[in-house]
Amino acid sequence: MIKDFYNKAAKCLNSLGIILVLLAFSSCENTVDINADSKETIVVYGLLDPNDSVQYIKVNKAFLNQNTSAYTVAQISDSLYLDSTEVSLRQVNTGRIINLIRTNKVKKQPGIFASDVNYLWQTTEKINGNDWYVVTVKNPISKQAVTSVTKTVSPSLIRAPFFNNKSLFSLAPEYITFRATPGFNVKAYDVVLEVTYDEFDAVDTSIKSTKNAFWKVMSNYQVDQGDLIRQVEKEAFFQFMANTLTSGPNLKHRFVSFGVTYYSGSQNLIDYMSVNVPAIGIVQKQAEYSNIEGGLGLFASRCVQSIRGIKFEPSSLSFIQVHPLTKKLNFVR
Repeated sequence: MIKDFYNKAAKCLNSLGIILVLLAFSSCENTVDINADSKETIVVYGLLDPNDSVQYIKVNKAFLNQNTSAYTVAQISDSLYLDSTEVSLRQVNTGRIINLIRTNKVKKQPGIFASDVNYLWQTTEKINGNDWYVVTVKNPISKQAVTSVTKTVSPSLIRAPFFNNKSLFSLAPEYITFRATPGFNVKAYDVVLEVTYDEFDAVDTSIKSTKNAFWKVMSNYQVDQGDLIRQVEKEAFFQFMANTLTSGPNLKHRFVSFGVTYYSGSQNLIDYMSVNVPAIGIVQKQAEYSNIEGGLGLFASRCVQSIRGIKFEPSSLSFIQVHPLTKKLNFVR
C-alpha cells in the first residue's frame, strides 16, 4: 500500500500501483464521454515526507479529445502536461512560500503513457513533520488553479525487529516482532524486511552474486492508539525464503545483512488507497477519491524509515540449515 508510493513521484505514483487517471479507458457508466468537448483538468499527486531531502509534486492534465483515441493521445508527451505550470507549497503556521522547480531527472518506465520525458516539480526545502501545508498549482495561460491541504506525518520510533544498526537478527524466538511508536498523524504502515545474501557455486566459489530479497510483512496495517506491535511466526520467514531464493545441489548461500523499512502514511493517503484498491467481483464500478480542490489527485504525507546493515546472529544459522523448507538452500557461515 504505502510502499507503492516509494521512490518518489514517478515510482510512488505507480505501485503501492497508482496509475494516473489522465484519460478514461473504461466503458463503465461513470467514465467520461470521449466525444465531449475538450476541457483541461489539472491532476496533482504529491506526498510530503519530512524524512526526505527532496520533495516531488507530479502535475499532469486530463482532457478529452473527440478526434483522437485515448491511447494515441497518451503517447504524446505534450498531451500529458500543462502548457505552463507554477507549483508552490505554503507552510500554514508561518506563511512561508516554497516555489518548486521543474525537473526531468526521474526516469519513467515505458508503458501506456509517454515516457520520453517525466516532468516533476521539486524542492529541497525542509518539510516539517506534524505541520499543515497547502499546495497550489496554476496554469498562468489558461488561468486554471487547484489547491489542496494536508497535515504531515512525523517520523516513528522503530523498536523491532531492529532498534539500530548494531542490532542482530535472531531466529531463536518463536515469533519475529515488529514494533514502532507512531509519529504524529501516522495512521497506517507497510513494513518490508530486506535480506541481502550471497549466492555462489559450491564447486567454483568465484561464481558468486550478491542479491536482495524483500518480504512485505505488513500492508496497510492501520493503527489507532499506542504502538504498532505485530508478531509474525518465524515459520512465515522460512516460507518466504523457500519461495524466493533459488535452490540447487551446487548452489550455496550466505547471509550478508538484513534491513527493515517502515512506510507510514497519513489519513488521506489511507483513504485514497482504500478507495482505489482493485475492484473484484461482478460489479467493477468504484468510488473515486480526490482531495484536490478544483482538480483531481492526491496531496498527502508519508514517511519512509529504514534500518539496514543488520548482521545475522550466528547461532540462528542452524534454524535455516535444518528446517524442512530451507535446508535445500544450503546456507553456510
